[in-house]
Amino acid sequence: MLSMVLLALSCGQEAPEDLPMAVAHRGCWLKEGEEFYINENCPAGVWMAARYGYPAIECDVKYTRDSVMVIMHDGTINRTMRNAADYSKITESVRVADCTFEELRTRYVLASTDPALRTPIPTLREELEACRDAGIIPMLHSAVVESYALAQEILGDHFIAFDANEAAVSRARDYSSCLILLDPGKDDAATTIHRLENIGGRCGMSTMNYRMLDAAYIQALKDAGFEVQASIFPSPHEQRALTDGVTIELSDFYWHQTQGRKATTSLKKKSLDLAEGESFNWKEEASEFSAVTMELDFQGSLEITLCGRTYTLSHQEAGQPKRFGVRLYKSNPELTLKALASTNIKSLKVHLYTL
Repeated sequence: MLSMVLLALSCGQEAPEDLPMAVAHRGCWLKEGEEFYINENCPAGVWMAARYGYPAIECDVKYTRDSVMVIMHDGTINRTMRNAADYSKITESVRVADCTFEELRTRYVLASTDPALRTPIPTLREELEACRDAGIIPMLHSAVVESYALAQEILGDHFIAFDANEAAVSRARDYSSCLILLDPGKDDAATTIHRLENIGGRCGMSTMNYRMLDAAYIQALKDAGFEVQASIFPSPHEQRALTDGVTIELSDFYWHQTQGRKATTSLKKKSLDLAEGESFNWKEEASEFSAVTMELDFQGSLEITLCGRTYTLSHQEAGQPKRFGVRLYKSNPELTLKALASTNIKSLKVHLYTL
C-alpha cells in the first residue's frame, strides 16, 4: 500500500478507482459520545488508521519549552489531556510552549474512555516510529524545520510536509524529496502554481477554503502536475471536492478504502421513482468498527442524509454518479433520500463494511 501511494503521488495520479488518497485528520481518532476513545495525535490513532485502511494520517508538531518536539494540535493541552494523578480536568490553561517535556510527560495524560490509552503526550519520534511500523504515511502539519529532518531519518522520503509557512515548509527540500503541500491562503491558481514551482519537486496545495477550491482551480493545479488536497471540508463540500477531482482528501470522517474488502451488507436499487416530498429510507446494524459507502445516480432533486451528514443535490439528467463514504464507530448507518422535486433514481448502491 505504502509504495503504491507514493508512486501515485510521484506520478501526479489519483488513488485507485480515481478516488483521492484519504488522510485521517489528526490520526484516526474516535469518540464515545463527547469523550475520546482514541485521542487525536497519538500512536494509537496511527494503528487505528491502519485498521480502517487509511494510507496516511496528519499530525501536528509543537515544541516544548526545552525544545522537544511533541504531537499536539492546540497551543494548550486542556482539550485533549487530563491530570495524570486523578484523571481530573485541567482547569488552568497549560500551554505546550510554556512547559518542559518532563512536566508534560509526568503531570498529564491523554484523555480516553479506556484507562489503558491514558498515555503521556507523544513525541514526534514516537509518532513517526508508529507510522513506520504500521505502514502509514505521516503528513507533518509543521513549520518546525527539525521535524522534517527527523522524518527523513525514520521514514526516508515516505512522509508529507505541510504548512502555510512557505519559508519553513520549503526547508523540507534540505532533507528530502518528500511531497510538500503548501496552504496558499487566498492566492489564485496561477499564483499558487508559481509558488509551488519555486519549491520544486513533488508539490501540491492544501486548503480549508472550500469556496476558493472550485473545479477550475483544481484542474489548473492538476494540469500543472501538482497535488490538490481538500482539508477538512464540511458537508456537503467534501463530496463536491471529491467530484471536482481533488487528489487528496484530509478528513475526520471520509472513508473509501474498499480495495481488497468484501462488503458485509449491500443494498442495490434501480429505477426508483420518488414523487416530490417522498422519501426512501435504509438503515442497518453495524459492528463496532465499520464504514459505509454509497454510489448514487439520479435525475431530479434530492436531500440526502447519510450517517448524519446532509447533502442537497440536483441533476438535470442521470449519468453522473456521486460517491460518498463515511467511517463509523459504535454507530449504525442510516440513509434517507428525500425528493425535493419529482426524482428518478437510476441506480443506488450502498455497501457496509466491517473493519
